[in-house]
Amino acid sequence: MRVALIVGVLALSLGACAGLPDGSPEARTAAHFEAIRGDRTLTRAFLQAMPKGADLHTHLSGAVYAEAYIDWAADPDIDLCFDPAKRAIVACAAHVPPVAKPDCREAVQVRMSDAAASDACRAAITDNLSMRNFRPNPLWEERSGHDQFFATFARFGAISGERKAESLAWLARNAALQNIVYVEPMMTLGWVNPAALGVTQKLKGGSDAELAAFEKALLDNGFGKLVDAGAKVLNDAMAGARAEMGCGGTAPEPGCAVTLRQLGQSIRTQPPEHAFAQIMLHYMIADREKLSVGVNFVAPEDYHVALRDYSLHMAIFGYFKRKYERVGLSLHAGELWLGVTELEDMTFHIREAVEIAGVNRIGHGVAIGFEHGSEDLIARMAKDGIAVEINLSSNEQILGVKGKDHPFPTYLRAGVPVMLSTDDEGVERIDLSSQYQLASERYGLNYAELKQLSRQSLEQSFLTGASLWYAFNIAQPVGPCSSGFDTADCKAFIARSDKARAQVELEKRFAAFEGRW
Repeated sequence: MRVALIVGVLALSLGACAGLPDGSPEARTAAHFEAIRGDRTLTRAFLQAMPKGADLHTHLSGAVYAEAYIDWAADPDIDLCFDPAKRAIVACAAHVPPVAKPDCREAVQVRMSDAAASDACRAAITDNLSMRNFRPNPLWEERSGHDQFFATFARFGAISGERKAESLAWLARNAALQNIVYVEPMMTLGWVNPAALGVTQKLKGGSDAELAAFEKALLDNGFGKLVDAGAKVLNDAMAGARAEMGCGGTAPEPGCAVTLRQLGQSIRTQPPEHAFAQIMLHYMIADREKLSVGVNFVAPEDYHVALRDYSLHMAIFGYFKRKYERVGLSLHAGELWLGVTELEDMTFHIREAVEIAGVNRIGHGVAIGFEHGSEDLIARMAKDGIAVEINLSSNEQILGVKGKDHPFPTYLRAGVPVMLSTDDEGVERIDLSSQYQLASERYGLNYAELKQLSRQSLEQSFLTGASLWYAFNIAQPVGPCSSGFDTADCKAFIARSDKARAQVELEKRFAAFEGRW
């Protein structure tokens, strides 16, 4: 019964506001939103201030804006330059002299300390590290938004990997500016070459017996030390972010109120043995560390290794999902479109993520209409509560998919749980508030529906503990909280649940927000 209630949450009519109690704060807020709907400035201000439960699909390195990377790379204690030929922040070559008026367009390296002091250089670097001002340019061998988007990560990799704590603090501060309660950033906590551990066998069929033997070989050859090292990276980064924001002091920054939990980010374009080991690493960390709540799989789904090994990858995830049932699993699947790859590649990726990997959430899911038996698959996702992380700007920039081509309204009508997310807000030059605005403008969503999307994001989060909601679609709390969130019974309930605690926080923020009208 509970699942049916949850997955039906967004099977709402576009007249949902009509069902609100007359004169209630929620009804007055909904009426105000309808009154300003035609004014993009006022709707932006409204949606920026509106409480938003969570951003569940955000890559930490891609979330940070280029300006932050420029400033961090300008630290005089590190030797980094901007290389116009590579269009990237790189380790400086020998004898790069300081210059008073740097030119970041010529094929000569410029010290980042100099570049950061030049408005022209900052602009040029920002354009190269993001989608800002992007136009297809065959001379740079970048013919599409897809090419530019995925090229950016290597361009800021020399600084992003070393600034995890600062990046988490940046993310929390930016979330606080938009009244976001919770963020699940994806982070890579280590790279594993099995041969370096003395494990040289190759993966072929992906049977449970083969995968178990490979897992045992890794464990027998010192894999546990890599898990310890990865866990330390995670805990140090989270602690560093809180220290940077003064969370333990007398004047904590607003970002301290944003809850952060990590998803282990493994890379799908590696040799299968490396991918297996990295997936295993992140599963083992998530199984033991409170600050890690799930795993994910990233990199372009259309690259040849990702396509070649897709079914093997799903078998690997299925193997570990059965072993670590409580660890959340979200997979990028169906981030494909016509012209990006062959039709055959788009006919089974989401289905295998659901049926073989046992996924809890799908990232993107854009190619659902190309899947064999897509209607039955959508119905199953609705029935089983398999959620989809919707990334409107990302799908438009990378795949050219927007408006009526996007399956977002299809998922909505079918009752598939959905939530809005950013993907890589720094690369895309967006934020979560802008995604709510796009959803409202392009698909006619009203305030009640946007509020349900906000609630849905926390319901589908991998935060541990029981949900606040007994009947999510009508906002009916569980028994201990049915008489109010400040009762002794409710406080005892939420003390045992990180998820319920975040959900109560969201409801209190909605009460304050709606009280304005």
